[in-house]
Amino acid sequence: MNKQINLELSSMTLSRSEMEAGLSLIRAFFPKGKVWVKDPEMINMEHDAENRIAVIEVEVNFPAQPYCVQSIFYDEMSNDLVQSQSVRVTLDSQDIMQILDHPQVGKETERKILLKHGLFHLLTQVTGHTPPWGILTGIRPSKILHRLNDLGIAKTEEKKVLEEHYLIREDKTQLLREIVALQRPYLHQLTEHPEHVAVYVGIPFCPTRCSYCSFPAYSLQHGREPLQFYLKGLYEEIRATGEWMKETRRWASSLYLGGGTPTILSTSEISDLLQWIRDNIPMTEEIELSVEAGRPDTLSQEKLQALNEQGVNRLSINPQTMHDETLKRIGRAHSVEDILRIYELAREVPGWVINMDLILGLPGETTQEVQETLNQIGKLRPDNLTVHALAIKRGSKEYEAGLVQSLGKDLESMQELALVMTRSFGMRPYYLYRQKHIAGNLENIGFALPGAECYYNIGIMEERQSVLGIGAGASSKVVNSKDYTLVNLQHPSNWQVYLKRWPELHQKRVNAFLTL
Repeated sequence: MNKQINLELSSMTLSRSEMEAGLSLIRAFFPKGKVWVKDPEMINMEHDAENRIAVIEVEVNFPAQPYCVQSIFYDEMSNDLVQSQSVRVTLDSQDIMQILDHPQVGKETERKILLKHGLFHLLTQVTGHTPPWGILTGIRPSKILHRLNDLGIAKTEEKKVLEEHYLIREDKTQLLREIVALQRPYLHQLTEHPEHVAVYVGIPFCPTRCSYCSFPAYSLQHGREPLQFYLKGLYEEIRATGEWMKETRRWASSLYLGGGTPTILSTSEISDLLQWIRDNIPMTEEIELSVEAGRPDTLSQEKLQALNEQGVNRLSINPQTMHDETLKRIGRAHSVEDILRIYELAREVPGWVINMDLILGLPGETTQEVQETLNQIGKLRPDNLTVHALAIKRGSKEYEAGLVQSLGKDLESMQELALVMTRSFGMRPYYLYRQKHIAGNLENIGFALPGAECYYNIGIMEERQSVLGIGAGASSKVVNSKDYTLVNLQHPSNWQVYLKRWPELHQKRVNAFLTL
């Protein structure tokens, strides 16, 4: 299955914007392929066979009667990515009424939903693969279930919506329901306190760049001068944000120092930054203060003690894998021994929750390597464990090198193993999200021991709390607590552009809050 397949989506009954809604779903079946919508003006024109291997035609006859969805797949070249050269699927009026006979909680139109059903039923036959999340391609599937809960939909109907309307596999439905049930009490607290916000402060610098990383992060291999310039501007935005929060009587209930790698700062730099944050940002008494200490090679006993003294109560140490060969392959400048040494030092400091991150599907790793990694993590007994499925995105070294994840069953086996083993550690899944180009069309899951859940993660993933993003690449979300509509605002990823534009973007954020 190493060949690439290119696909063209065409229709005589759907508009271009409607057809574009199906492209992400097609990519879930063909992650190695290029997918595009055919220009209606070129509907009868032929293309060079080298650039067009397969065609998908979908016709949606709705709301006009008789209701019908017809989808056809045919390829113009022999290719081992498909089981048949020509497949046709028809959904009749009864099928359509059953699909639409459920509460509509998403933003997609009925025609787009029918398009996706036509594609899903067609491509499961073509590929022999059934994506576990059905027709969903969005980042936050749990938001659907929260909306159903808000509407007071009965549990039996709720299950039907997930499995019949969205075609989510039963095990994923159960996982969603478990997570949402755990999140509801905390989200209720957010509703009662709209004056509480989450604050994110970004440090977009790293010691080296991981091969899979597409985040806006800059290496300091050639000197620390850029970081010094950046911190001066960051201090000013923190001060301005804090002043506005005090004027409008808002408090941070959680604060996350992320990146990049914030612990690339020296001990004095990170201590001074945290003190500046505490001096300027109004916080609740029970503030959840998290630091992303992703690279063990950026930590020391002195730095860990400084973080603790500044009130940090959550720390993330991210090995990604417990195999030295893989760490070297993905560009991490540390070893498994470094991870174990730093984790032991961190455990000697009392009073904080420790999270660890793992990635499934790293280059060269099989289910056996994942099990060995989880065995070692189990012995360390972290309070939280976030398990990611690898996503190869534009901008990463792996993407540029041509690495693409397949739909292999190994990925699902890895994730099932992670679910079983984390539960054996006494952890529960408490938040879930997905990404574009995620391996196996799977998901990222956060696990925690009871009482050790990260409230920042819940609030930001379910988009029920406003987030003030500070720093280059930071994202702000201005959430209306009455109906959970929101405004997204993004700081420039380039730190030099950020230093020039943050005052303008700060004012845009202030204006967005004035509309609530």
